[in-house]
Amino acid sequence: MPLKSRLLAIVLCGTLSSALHAREPEAPAFPEPRQLLGGVVTEGDVGQLFEHLRESMRAAAEGREPPPMPEALARRLEAAGGELRLRGLDAAMLLTRFVEQAVRGAVRELAPPPSNPN
Repeated sequence: MPLKSRLLAIVLCGTLSSALHAREPEAPAFPEPRQLLGGVVTEGDVGQLFEHLRESMRAAAEGREPPPMPEALARRLEAAGGELRLRGLDAAMLLTRFVEQAVRGAVRELAPPPSNPN
């Protein structure tokens, strides 16, 4: 990445950071994990998924093919997938609005003052 691009990115991040910190405190813009996963993913689902991941990593380390995903886990992921996609879309839309507001605020702060026609 050229030096000018890096400097611009650093300045923009600093400006966004100061603009965000200067804002009035408000309710969090991001949904809680409970809102994203609650009622759809269980602790058992997480355990099965990570057990399968560990088995797959062991197989890869030993040069073997990873084991197939257990049928029960595949069914759970398929059933939860649609709902999680919708909830993920909602979270992404909230995040996009939050970033847009921050960038707009930074652009306003960086804009030169209006010139006086006198």
